[in-house]
Formats: sequence, structure tokens, C-alpha cells
Amino acid sequence: MSSWCVGALWCGLWLSMAGPAFSAEWDASELEKTVRGSADAYIKAFQEGNAERIAALFTAEAEVVEGDGVVFHGRDAIQAEYEAFFAAQKPGELTIELTSIRPIAAGVLIEEGISRRQPAADGPVTLTRYVATHVRQSDGKWLIASVRELDSPTMTAHERLKDLEWLVGTWRDENPDGVVESQWKWSPDGSYLIAEFRMRRHREKGDGTLSGTHRVGWDPQRKQFRSWVFDAEGGFASGWWSESNGVWSVPLTVVTAEGGSASATLMYQRLSKDVMVVMQRDRVIDGEHLPDVEVRVARKPPGIRSRRVPSA
Repeated sequence: MSSWCVGALWCGLWLSMAGPAFSAEWDASELEKTVRGSADAYIKAFQEGNAERIAALFTAEAEVVEGDGVVFHGRDAIQAEYEAFFAAQKPGELTIELTSIRPIAAGVLIEEGISRRQPAADGPVTLTRYVATHVRQSDGKWLIASVRELDSPTMTAHERLKDLEWLVGTWRDENPDGVVESQWKWSPDGSYLIAEFRMRRHREKGDGTLSGTHRVGWDPQRKQFRSWVFDAEGGFASGWWSESNGVWSVPLTVVTAEGGSASATLMYQRLSKDVMVVMQRDRVIDGEHLPDVEVRVARKPPGIRSRRVPSA
């Protein structure tokens, strides 16, 4: 099911409400208020997975035309498609931006907008542009007569990086070997996520520290997130992100401060709002294979000293 059919148009569901026919002097502010109120009603029905309530917002002969040309004709077909969608997956999070509402004839108006849907499971955000036609019924209610998806709008780097916004904050792990702390934040222009990290070994383990920065941005050529890592000693690394089953992986190609070569796969798995697992797999330094590393890391509340998170 397309991103519109999971909620794209629904900022216009105010049309299910009764109201007078539009005139040349319609009240734009009142119209906006009504639109937003009905949009909330749709989103509630969508989040509850109620396909019947959604279908009731369409005329009996309504049609939905998806971006790939697939057409659902009639209220029953639209309801069946929603039922199939809700049976297959959870709704996720939906937001809607109205870009235009304009009456074009007595009892007919056009709505345009953009939907943004974040899947319930970790995955890419979907943006969809749409145009919808609404018709006032004989009983005074407004219903949707047609919806057509348009080309998806271009997402900014900031919008894409919202998939990783949960990283923002200070994270700390204290283990038998030492302490690792990283602080993630948005870049001033909002186009990157930047982490400052510091690793300090316990004195009985040889002491020593390593610090640096980790910058994550959107690579428009590969259509993936990309990492650039720089440590204070002069080493650097880069790699591209991918996601599978809630785990984000970044295979890194590394150049050490001494001019050697290394590689590793850095992995992040979010367990809760304030706990994640950070893993290092396939570690190789100058041809030598090293053991995998896995630690549970806790978000450090502002002004509160963190405690070590016990391993599972």
C-alpha cells in the first residue's frame, strides 16, 4: 500500500464535516481550523487501524490513484486495501502538511499537501505529495471523491537524518577496561549529526585516552547515510550506513595515525529511549583480526551522574 493510502491525504478529512457552501469570501482562518480538526480525527482512526472509519470519509464511487498508477475504485475497495495494510503492519507515525486548499466550484474544492510517515519499525521516512478533490453531499457533509499521488518531494538532509535523531544526547559506558562517553548533537545548520567521543582506559589497564569526532550526513549519490570519523591522533575513517531489523550498521575503512590500514563494522541497536547496544564486528588492523566488542550504553540525563548499565 502506498504512503498516501496510509495517511497522506488526511489533512483534508475535514471534508467529512457539514458546513455551508463556499463563497468568494470564505474565511481562510476558519477553514484552516476546520481542516486541522478533521485531520486529527483521521489520524486517530489511522493510528487505531480502523479501515471502516477511514473508508467512510470517501464517496461511494471515490477513487485513489497511487504514484505507480494502481487505482482503487470505490469505497469498498479502499476499505479492503486499508484492512490489508493494517493486517500486515503497524501504522507508524504520520504527520501532514497542507500546502493548498481552494474551492473551484460550488460544492467542490481541491486540496494539496505532503504527508510524512515514519514506520513503526526503524526504517526510512516516506514523503508523498498528493492532490485531492472533495465534494459537498446533499446532506451537507464533505467527502473525498478522488485522490492522486504526485511525485515525491525532495527531502532535505535534516529530514532524512531524523531517522537517527534518537542518537542526540550524551551516552556513557563504564566497563572493566575503561570509560567511553559520546555526545551527539545537530550541526548548527541541521544538515549533520555530530558526535564528540572520548575513550579513557583505567590505569590498571594501561591508562591512555582517545578522543575525536564522528559526523553523519546524507550521501545523495549513494542515497545512504555516510560517516566521517576523525581521531585526535590523526587517524580517520569513513563508511556508509544501512539498516536491517532495527540494527544500523556502518562498515568503516580506517587509516590509522601511523599510516596503517584497518577496518571494522560499527553497529547501533536501540533497546529503549535511554539504552542502546554498540557493537564492533569484523575488526582488522594491519591484517590482524581482533575479537568482536559489544557494550550496552546508557543515555546520561542532564545534571545526573550516569551509572554503568549492566550487560544482559
